[in-house]
Amino acid sequence: MSHSVAQGWRMLGSALGLALAVAGCHSVPPAPTGGAVRPDLPSASSGGGYDDDSGGGWLFDRLRGRSPAASEVARPSDSGVQQTSAVQPLPSADGLNEASAIPVLDADAFDEDDGPKKKDEKSGFDLADLAPDRVYENLKAAAGFGADKGIAKQYYQEGWALYQQKRYREAAVKFRAAAGRWPDSSLEENALFMASESHFFADEYSKSFDTLCNLLKKHDNTRHLDKVSRRLFDIAKYWDDLHEAEPHWPVTPNLNDAGRPRFDTLGNARKAYEMVTLHDPTGPLADDALMALGNSYFRKGRFEEAAFQYDRLRKEYPNSAHIVEAHLLGMKSKEQVYQGAMYDRKPLEEASEIADQALRQFGHQLGEERANVVHARNRFEAKMAERDWQMAKFYEVRRQYGAAKYYYRQILKDYPGGEMARAAQARLAEIKDYPDKPPNRFKFLTDLFPDDR
Repeated sequence: MSHSVAQGWRMLGSALGLALAVAGCHSVPPAPTGGAVRPDLPSASSGGGYDDDSGGGWLFDRLRGRSPAASEVARPSDSGVQQTSAVQPLPSADGLNEASAIPVLDADAFDEDDGPKKKDEKSGFDLADLAPDRVYENLKAAAGFGADKGIAKQYYQEGWALYQQKRYREAAVKFRAAAGRWPDSSLEENALFMASESHFFADEYSKSFDTLCNLLKKHDNTRHLDKVSRRLFDIAKYWDDLHEAEPHWPVTPNLNDAGRPRFDTLGNARKAYEMVTLHDPTGPLADDALMALGNSYFRKGRFEEAAFQYDRLRKEYPNSAHIVEAHLLGMKSKEQVYQGAMYDRKPLEEASEIADQALRQFGHQLGEERANVVHARNRFEAKMAERDWQMAKFYEVRRQYGAAKYYYRQILKDYPGGEMARAAQARLAEIKDYPDKPPNRFKFLTDLFPDDR
């Protein structure tokens, strides 16, 4: 294919990319200002931000010990649930680097060799050139907004300066721009993390969560994993509590609260819990996330999912501080999963097994709960005996006395000494002479087709 034809195809791809960009409302990142901070950027007092002197940031006023008027501290809702960032230490420029290992950007802060790789020159048209991501990147490069490490560093410096001034919303914009201008690099990793921190302390938890998801997608073994897990858990717990205080249908849109997702607050909380367990399974919050996830399902009556999470906790984290509660709630969940005498008895068997483990391993820790566990175990046995009794009666009605005798004997074997056992013994005596199988009323037909044929 000639060079002119190939050039024509590339121009067509760029035109398609422009159409896709407009349709998808892609925004071009802001240009670096050339200095640490632009003097004409909106201040906290004008934009409702969190500048120290504005007095408009109710959260940080509270953390600094001020007592603003009730109208200044009102949340978008009257749920009474505390903002999750309110229980976090206020970030400081001096302590953040040491505590979180976030390097202030300088000439040696990031690896020189990481970042975008130069693509090999190729001739001709490739269908991969029409992929939306590829077209968008090519379009950005053609418009002068492609990968540029120098500009990315400038964005990062501006974001860091804004972050130190507690202008978190503006800092988040700069950090995201820095990540976009030098992808697949340690600079991008730090910029994404700082963008999520900026959103977090601006009480924009949904944006913080989305940025953390992007960070883990591109840098799953990030150096900030401990802090990322902490933030995910904090956001999940806040959303979980908020949904309990202000429940909404998953499809009800949120249009005015930056602290919660657009849709399905509880579903996103569970996703955040799950991300902690998947991305940091050996971290200090993995068992807490599993327990919170199980409790979330338990409160909503989704006992099968709750039992699954409690089982994971018991098997994967036997030394967890939640291990006793996981046994007790897991036992209760299994009992709730059981549907009745004519259904599978496996949930009851598993519940009884958990009760035995709890009594054997944690009997001295159960305290007053020990009597409840013993009572629950007896209740499970009674339900299993009742199920065997119902199965025996089921076969008796159909005159399949062999199967009925099997279940009566099973009751005598597994649950001796009780009233059910005495009733089973009486029934066995009554049907002992009954044939195991009902009479064949179609013998004249079955004789025509003997078994050996």
